[in-house]
Amino acid sequence: MVAMLAITALYFLIFMWVVWEYLRRRDPLLRAVMLVIGAVAMLFVIGVLRVAFGVLPQSVTVLFSLLLLGQPFFVVQLMSRVRPVPRWLLAAALAGWAATAVPVAVLEHPMPRPAAMAVVTVFFAVQTMASVLLAAEARRRGGAARIRLWCAAAGTLLFGVALLIAGGGRPVFAVSARAVAVVSAVMYLLAFVPPQWLRRRWSLLAANEVMRRMLSAPANEPPEGTWLRYCREARTVLGSDEVAVVLPAPAGTVRWVASTPVDTESKQYPASDLDRLLHLPAATIDALAGWTHPPALAVDLAESSGTRFVTAAPTTLDGRDGALVLLNRYRTLFAEDDVALVARLATQAAAVAERGTLLTAKQQLAVIVESSHDAIVARDLDGVITSWNAAAERLYGFPAAEAIGQPGTITIPAEQLAAEAALMDRVARGERIEQHQLPRRRKDGTTVTVSRTMSPIADAQGAVVGVATIARDVTERQRAETMFRGLLESAPDAIIGITHDDAITLLNVQAERLFGYSRAELLGRSVEVLMPERMRPEYARIRRAYFADPEPRTIGGDGDLTVVRKDGTEFPVEISLSALHTDQGIIVSAGVRDITERLRAQADRERLAAEHRLQHTRRLESLGQLAGGVAHDFNNILGVIASYTELLFDTVDSLDTAAANPRDIAAARTDLGQIAKAAERATRLTKQLLAFGRRDITQAQVLDINHVIGNVEQMLRRTLGEHIHLVTNLDQHAQPITADPSHLEQILLNLAVNARDAMPTGGTLSIDTTTVDLPAADDDTAHATVPPGRYVRLRVSDTGTGMPPEVAERAFEPFFTTKPTGSGTGLGLATIYGLATAAGGDVRLSSEPGIGTTVTVLLPALDATAATRRPVPADPSPAPTPHETILLVEDEAPLRDVTTRILTRAGYDVLQASDGPTAIDTANSHPAPIHLLLTDVIMPDMMGNEVAARIRTARPETPVLYMSGYAQPVLTEHGTLPPGVTIVEKPFTSQQLLARIRETLHRERPATTHP
Repeated sequence: MVAMLAITALYFLIFMWVVWEYLRRRDPLLRAVMLVIGAVAMLFVIGVLRVAFGVLPQSVTVLFSLLLLGQPFFVVQLMSRVRPVPRWLLAAALAGWAATAVPVAVLEHPMPRPAAMAVVTVFFAVQTMASVLLAAEARRRGGAARIRLWCAAAGTLLFGVALLIAGGGRPVFAVSARAVAVVSAVMYLLAFVPPQWLRRRWSLLAANEVMRRMLSAPANEPPEGTWLRYCREARTVLGSDEVAVVLPAPAGTVRWVASTPVDTESKQYPASDLDRLLHLPAATIDALAGWTHPPALAVDLAESSGTRFVTAAPTTLDGRDGALVLLNRYRTLFAEDDVALVARLATQAAAVAERGTLLTAKQQLAVIVESSHDAIVARDLDGVITSWNAAAERLYGFPAAEAIGQPGTITIPAEQLAAEAALMDRVARGERIEQHQLPRRRKDGTTVTVSRTMSPIADAQGAVVGVATIARDVTERQRAETMFRGLLESAPDAIIGITHDDAITLLNVQAERLFGYSRAELLGRSVEVLMPERMRPEYARIRRAYFADPEPRTIGGDGDLTVVRKDGTEFPVEISLSALHTDQGIIVSAGVRDITERLRAQADRERLAAEHRLQHTRRLESLGQLAGGVAHDFNNILGVIASYTELLFDTVDSLDTAAANPRDIAAARTDLGQIAKAAERATRLTKQLLAFGRRDITQAQVLDINHVIGNVEQMLRRTLGEHIHLVTNLDQHAQPITADPSHLEQILLNLAVNARDAMPTGGTLSIDTTTVDLPAADDDTAHATVPPGRYVRLRVSDTGTGMPPEVAERAFEPFFTTKPTGSGTGLGLATIYGLATAAGGDVRLSSEPGIGTTVTVLLPALDATAATRRPVPADPSPAPTPHETILLVEDEAPLRDVTTRILTRAGYDVLQASDGPTAIDTANSHPAPIHLLLTDVIMPDMMGNEVAARIRTARPETPVLYMSGYAQPVLTEHGTLPPGVTIVEKPFTSQQLLARIRETLHRERPATTHP
């Protein structure tokens, strides 16, 4: 009994140790270990109770026995916390516990041998399954954890064997069972309470394996690769799901590297996160459980690796704190010793990483030196060459094998030896010789000019042990500099180089001539010395803007920039800016050109152009006056022809057709028709002449130009034909204008016809409108002759043949045409010019041969508030039978006679007068009422409006009807009729005349006198 107590006391001691560890560390995994060891310790408890109390009550024995029999289930439950265990395995272990517990609880004690044997057999089977789980975990782990898990597996299996042997019931079996139990207890001691020295020895196995694998890495492996290798090897040896190392980072932060590469460039954490990770209340924490309040570093490590349990051990890297972190999906047993020792190996890993860094740096430096385009040569203090790169071979012609070991004087001309020795002495004292140019000798005896820098070579203690020289062939550069200087000095413009601080760093001889300064006076001075004081802020703004965006550009071409000479005189300049990128930074090259003569010539050209435009305008005005006068006289002739033709038509119609020869009558009617057509064509021609001369009659009204274009668009498309594409781009916000809609339609139609003739094979005609403010910088409105203000612009462009300059110059002249004879009158553009200028606007034409023609019409714009609706006159009442008296005033006798016949036939009483004074006398002497004054406008002695004013003074109730095709005296300055003035345009037909007379006689209110 005493031996049994001694053996079972070992289990109790292990149990008490685990309880102490749990109370100290509060590791949840230790609770499961307490159940495993506590169940085994029940043997000791039962033995102690039997020694103390003798035979125990069956209930007490059953209770402790049930706890003892649950030990295999507790082991399986423990393993489910450290590795994946199938649920059926847990269920089987629980079922085995239940199968052993039922006989113990039901049967009398001592139990029958068969029953006892069955109980321990089931116990042994479940215990074997539990030991297999422990062994499987041991195979996955390394170091001390592997040995301790093997011991735990062995102790578990041996404990089951001990109970199985004890179940035999014979004394010899009892001795064997005690022996096996002792071994089992020792295995549990080694697993759960091993000595510190033994745990350290076991851990060294894992650490040595990690270090052995680290030392097998390539010597030039970069530091990041070394740390990845360290983490991978540690993961393999320790059996963790993931291993990471937390490394110091700049600015008091830390970063981590894991065995599985993860992009952590942006993952840096404050050093306080590392402190919290290393001072957690438990060695292992659940980083994904919020109640543990883990640092962000631990959470990110767990989330990025797909784990949740974090175990950290401190380490020191480059004198700063770091950590080795084990990441597992489950909790781990016995990992603390291995983790601590492998963490200490991080210092050696850092040394390996540093070795890789140094080797990589040396290799990179060697590659840089060898691939450099500059000759790099190293010499000891005695002048013997110790290093010679490929560029030195190319520069001096000596192979490296031939040059190394030779004195450096092999490349130094004899006359340079003394100077070279002095330079070597200076460098040996630690001085650095900056770039200087000197000649050197090649192997073939030729001389090359090099730019050389000399630096001391120091050992680890800082003592100078040699001299490094870097040389570059500048022969070509010298040649280029000479060429550059020649180009600079021969440039026709003054060239000045300016640095970022506004200092003048170079200039040519032209700059000296232009500004009157010598080169020595300007070099190094601020460029503001060349600028008028009032303009220095503007120049400073330009310089700042250019240095911010140094792209080539030209400024000041319009004369807005001026500079000042040494004598104080100012002159306008054009400055071309470009940037030179040098090793001292950007130098702005300013090409300065005096544009005084250019501006003077430009002013002369503009003056001549203005004079030319004025002459052209005056020529057109003279042509307009001539055209208006011709049209007036021609209208009178046409009026006679048309009226007598109409009277003849009436006479022919009234002949006795039975007595007359039908053929003669038909021939007469045909002849009269030809006369009528000729008169109609002549009438249209005179209207165009009047429009050009701005002498026609305009019925102006407030219009939306877009509506007018929309109304005639279909007619324009028919005029153009299907082979020409019409495109309109109308500004919906274009302001209203005052114009005659028929005139606008005539402008559009004339332009469309011209465009059609210019595009015989097809093309595009574009019409656009918008509102512009003059003066403007647009090419098509820059030279407009209208006063400043707001205008509506109508622009019509075609893609036709275009016009040469000499044709475009005469395009608005009447009767000028380039079309074949019979294809045009030459009045299309002249009419447009007259209509536009009569409305207070202007017309501009631009054309390029082979590209097309654009005609721009400018018309004065109205404010929206001024665009009011004109009153609509009331419809006249039905005409009664004529009986009124009309005073007819016409200086042309034929036209007066035919008009009298028309009026008399219509039933009117006609009083005739050949001039103004006669009409006034007739009006004063006529005793009866005069119902209408019908007067010509243009008469030799007295104009028609003056006659009307004189007669209406005596007879204010007499309305006035003017008749003329040239109504300038009664028109406003814009070519429109004043309110209340009525006119019938010559030539007119009898129907037109009679209709206008009836309208005038039967208006609701009489017309007011025109002043």
